[in-house]
Amino acid sequence: MASAMLVLQQDLADEARRIPAGDVDTARLRRLAADTERFASALRRFGWLASRA
Repeated sequence: MASAMLVLQQDLADEARRIPAGDVDTARLRRLAADTERFASALRRFGWLASRA
């Protein structure tokens, strides 16, 4: 899970560097938003499972 978080963090950082230059790709932003939501959901499930142990 840590490696997935690092990849997502790098993707978000790369996108943040593109935006000030005017390189805005809405499809890429949608994909990143969906990836972020999936990762957040997985973390919530992991937290729920950990609290049940």
